[in-house]
Amino acid sequence: MHDLVIRGGTVVDGTGAQPYLADVAVRGGRIAAVGAEVGEGRQTIDAKGLLVTPGFVDIHTHFDGQVVWDSHLAPTVWHGVSTVVMGNCGVGFAPARPGDQQHLIDMMATVEDIPAESLEAGLDWAWESYPEYLKVVDAKPHTINIASMITHAPLRIYVMGDRAREKATDADIAQMAEIVRDAMRGGAVGLSSSRTILHTTSDSVPIPGTDAEEAELTALARAVREGGNGRGVLEISPASITVDEPKKLADEVDMMIRVARATGCPVVFSLVQSKERPRDYRDALDRAEAAFAEGVPIYPAICTRPISTLLGFQGAFNPFAHLPSYAPLLKMPFAERIAALKNPAVRERLLTEEVPPTGLAQIFMIEGIWEDVYKMGTSLNYYPKPEDAVQFIADRTGQDPKAVAYDAMLENGGRAFLMYAISNWGDRNRAPLRDMLNSPATVLGLADGGAHVTAIVDSSQPTSVLIDWVRGRAPGDPDGIPLETAVHKLTQANARLFGLEDRGVLREGLRADINVIDFDALDLTLPQMVDDLPLGRPRLDQRATGFVATIVNGERVLENGELTGNLPGRIASPAAAH
Repeated sequence: MHDLVIRGGTVVDGTGAQPYLADVAVRGGRIAAVGAEVGEGRQTIDAKGLLVTPGFVDIHTHFDGQVVWDSHLAPTVWHGVSTVVMGNCGVGFAPARPGDQQHLIDMMATVEDIPAESLEAGLDWAWESYPEYLKVVDAKPHTINIASMITHAPLRIYVMGDRAREKATDADIAQMAEIVRDAMRGGAVGLSSSRTILHTTSDSVPIPGTDAEEAELTALARAVREGGNGRGVLEISPASITVDEPKKLADEVDMMIRVARATGCPVVFSLVQSKERPRDYRDALDRAEAAFAEGVPIYPAICTRPISTLLGFQGAFNPFAHLPSYAPLLKMPFAERIAALKNPAVRERLLTEEVPPTGLAQIFMIEGIWEDVYKMGTSLNYYPKPEDAVQFIADRTGQDPKAVAYDAMLENGGRAFLMYAISNWGDRNRAPLRDMLNSPATVLGLADGGAHVTAIVDSSQPTSVLIDWVRGRAPGDPDGIPLETAVHKLTQANARLFGLEDRGVLREGLRADINVIDFDALDLTLPQMVDDLPLGRPRLDQRATGFVATIVNGERVLENGELTGNLPGRIASPAAAH
């Protein structure tokens, strides 16, 4: 007798193979059988007409703080994800000496836009070493599984102290390498580092590791593989295409290829299209693809839609938020704030008020900015047309763009959003995204769960991939990918890259991380602000419809979009997978 049988579904098994009809049986947290006549189960799910896939593996999140106080890890949990990888971009909370904790909070708050006061209230610092940190995380029950990388900035601070931004000595590198080996033996899945000056502390100083030399990265990548018994990755947020001169993205990619070739350690790096230099992504992709074809483990991590900040009146991220007259509105309950914003006198004052010389409002004084800000509509459109741009609407109607933006954000009861396309929309069409998605070298990442909590909510990327790039795709349509390819990229490809070979495929003996999906019903809800971070601080949340069930380690954690209360998630590591 099985614990659970999922009957009659269309199995998309994660390998990239064609879908097929079958039952899936679960026993003891593992997949017991896949096929016809699998036997009876104490519980059953009727999956006729539904898809049955492995649970998705999200390889780019920043839940490093949230995992300590939160069991559910929303908004990622709503989107079919059964395993997250955190510890990206070189910032994290271990190792940590007493006295260094506030510095680590400052870096995470500034780099990943997580309220420092929430981190201060939510972290108990019951650890010093990285293995101790993972034990603290694993001791708290979670809805989904958690894999984690040790991060370069805290590592440098731990070893080098006040010299953490200087060139590392051979002794420094040797000590860091030993800590990395110990972290891998203790359950880490890799090491992450940041090399962009966009990632700074609150005093605008690049975080430690930004200027680390190739020899240091090579030594640490080698330590990852040694400590991980030949498994583990190096994740890098590379120098920005536009702001890190004289660093060039091409030089960065060539360096990462050399590190991957020399160590055998897979190097995963963030790749986006810049609107300032929209062809640079293609050069970087060409270099990575050529090396990948030679067997070098180099993997550009991509997002399948424009990376965008959401502008709205639900919170403090909008073109008027830094104006003096807006400050009293933020203290009001939402309904009262919207009522006030509808007052013509308030509207006129905000539209004409002098912009402070510093702060967020200055962004919206940049020439041409309104050409990249779009109305999204109530059924969210992440791929807007030129006529959706605020500037286009302003020109057509003879209005000030700020007035167009103001009125647009008041739509849908004040819950409407504008989309400011930061990257991946430099050509204002999907061609570059299609280019990256169809590359044999790329992996799906950059969903950024847990980060930029009031401005960006790209955790819904797994749902978007299925909606935007699979559903409705005609046979042979170049502007999309087959269902089995999308599921493979969301599951086995990411799990295997991080050495988590006990998941990502519906196969007997592997972990029973499973989604049951009503493909036709898949949709994204409108984002909304919720006040559930420590001290009641806000964050954006976004749910999905169409996930009939998400199963983690054999237990249903989500049914029809609602949490069941089961908390079977555990630390995921290459060692545990083998």
